[in-house]
Amino acid sequence: MNLDTALLAAITRKSALAVLVMCSAGPLERAFAQPSELPTEDADRARRSREAADDASFGPILIIEDIEIKGNESTAARVILRLLPIARGDILRAGDPRFQRARFKLLATGYFRAVELEPRRGSKRGHVILTVRVKERGTVILNRLYLGTSRATPWWAGIDGTERNAFGTGVSMGMGGVYASSGNAEDAQAQWALTLRIADPAIRGTPYGAHATALYTRASEPYRVRGEPSSGAADNFRAFSYSRLSLQAGLSIDLSPLSQLALDGRAEWVDADAPLAPTRERPDGTFEAVQIGLLSGQSRVVTVTLAFDHDTRPNPVLPFAGTRLVMIGELGATFVGGSYDFAIGLARYQHWWPVHGNRHVLSLHLTGGLVAGQAPQFNRLHTSDFNPLLTPRAFGLVVSTSPSPDIFGTGADDTSYGDFGASAVLEYSYRLFRERFHVYGGDLFVGAGLWGLADSRDFKVRDRPLHRAVPVGLIVNAGLRIDTEFGIFEFSFANALGRIPL
Repeated sequence: MNLDTALLAAITRKSALAVLVMCSAGPLERAFAQPSELPTEDADRARRSREAADDASFGPILIIEDIEIKGNESTAARVILRLLPIARGDILRAGDPRFQRARFKLLATGYFRAVELEPRRGSKRGHVILTVRVKERGTVILNRLYLGTSRATPWWAGIDGTERNAFGTGVSMGMGGVYASSGNAEDAQAQWALTLRIADPAIRGTPYGAHATALYTRASEPYRVRGEPSSGAADNFRAFSYSRLSLQAGLSIDLSPLSQLALDGRAEWVDADAPLAPTRERPDGTFEAVQIGLLSGQSRVVTVTLAFDHDTRPNPVLPFAGTRLVMIGELGATFVGGSYDFAIGLARYQHWWPVHGNRHVLSLHLTGGLVAGQAPQFNRLHTSDFNPLLTPRAFGLVVSTSPSPDIFGTGADDTSYGDFGASAVLEYSYRLFRERFHVYGGDLFVGAGLWGLADSRDFKVRDRPLHRAVPVGLIVNAGLRIDTEFGIFEFSFANALGRIPL
């Protein structure tokens, strides 16, 4: 899988395929326990509950007599109960960090725009009834809207959406599709893709979840055959066609209230009309071989993927604090029935620092990827995975041939695919408003950073120092993010550049 697809898959595994963040279930084996009080003779259980409490907790000891759920209209109460790291009968102190984690966990699902925990006196001294009051978000989310034009593709249009909480069960179902008109490059054809998804993040109230995705694409991949690297004119490219049917399924487990591990298997059937020994004519008149990255005719891709996600953001939609870490490793091999031997490692680290309260926020965004072996073309790292100023791939389809600006003279404009990639962006955002005109919130932002993408040949065969042999480019972006009932909408400089021909 490519970087954006892999990270989106890691994200959507979490809260019932929610596009936002993960959810995890606390002590689910006790989530539906009904006793109104803790038996006094159960001293062993009391001891374990006290030992489980965080050392930083303070205040009087409380016994959770009951948990009430209020404000939920679309989400079943049992779904909320199984997400809580607190259950009926638990013994905690008033300052136990699990109260705060419970609020963060529910917000992290993306189901709710506000969560409040209100304890009140129970039937006995030291007993409390915990009221969890929620304000629900819309559960039908627009993950991405595909719409634009480029020199290579006259137009493309598509949509990807998810019902994240079908019938209030916590199960999500999603689908998406895109169509791109026949391109202007030689031999280019129309492209289209369709995907279907389903996930249950907590099977029968356990910490285990299951998810599955199906994807079918008809692609027409452009590759450069002539022209200056800085020119994205379609007549400098030729295209070849391929189709792929991908089936992916896996299981996830909640390691903690804020961490999740997932194991996936993927099988793909690929049919490619790949050119035989394609070449590119350089501006100086010499020729070089072009890497296509797909076997001609029918082939298979069989992989296993391990993904880890840790998320401590109190607001996953418009973050103002916390950390997000996603790490993904994928291995494809011929000995399990595939046609390609390769390994892929992807990682993304993000951290937010509030400045002067939560009104001003600084954030750091680091992304990296590594591909070893002969990965299929659609699984290799692409420039748009790291440079947001370029048109991103749509379900793996390449719809633009515009090169990256070569600001530093390192050959960034002559790079499309690579084996090593990274980006680092520092961003400042300003909370513009919250809860206004039926819109949940809006943030202004501006960011800058660097990106790089290199082929293994850039390290092995070069005629200049390493720091100039690796293609490096500049990232500059600014705009407005709006949080609505139907998801996040970003109006930015980079978003506009990716939708118009340059």
